[in-house]
Amino acid sequence: MRLSVNPNRMELLRLRRRLVLAERGHKLLKDKLEAIMRRFLLLMRRLFELQDSISAKMKKAFLSFAFVRTRSSHKELERLIPEGKLVLAPKKERIFNISIPQFEIEEKEISDYDFVKTESELDIGVKKIQEILEDLMEMSRLWKAVELLSHEIEITRRRVNALEHILIPSIKETVSYISSRLEEMERSYQVQLMRVKEIVRKH
Repeated sequence: MRLSVNPNRMELLRLRRRLVLAERGHKLLKDKLEAIMRRFLLLMRRLFELQDSISAKMKKAFLSFAFVRTRSSHKELERLIPEGKLVLAPKKERIFNISIPQFEIEEKEISDYDFVKTESELDIGVKKIQEILEDLMEMSRLWKAVELLSHEIEITRRRVNALEHILIPSIKETVSYISSRLEEMERSYQVQLMRVKEIVRKH
């Protein structure tokens, strides 16, 4: 679609400069899109691997806790195992100028419980849950990173498409139109000049 501009030389120069900038911007955005896509796929692969690992560990932990529950009631376990403590420190990571929130364990405390009155399976379950905790935090970081990167991919893709299919073709069409109009005006001027010369020569 041709832009609505006056067909003159100043406008032609301005549009040519704008076209150069648009094409440069398009290339930079395409490069950025490819880099984000590569990072996105890398994070997705890591996320799927981590999910599989967590699922396997969770299954072992739940089996241990299920075994313990067959020997002790929920209330008995609550009484035997007091609450622990977990303090998280918020942090931020930057990927392609996108701020990714994440957390680090600042303080972790698992309360002591009576080894005599509890099953050995409980120790296994608690140990597995401890191992899973850091994996779960990493998984939450990856999920958020993937979510934010997918949003950035969508925005960048729209910009690339807008430049590639709308702005750049419109500028090219307008440049072509102004160039042809100026050539036409130049030919018209040359014809008029020749006529004037012819009239002057006759007189």
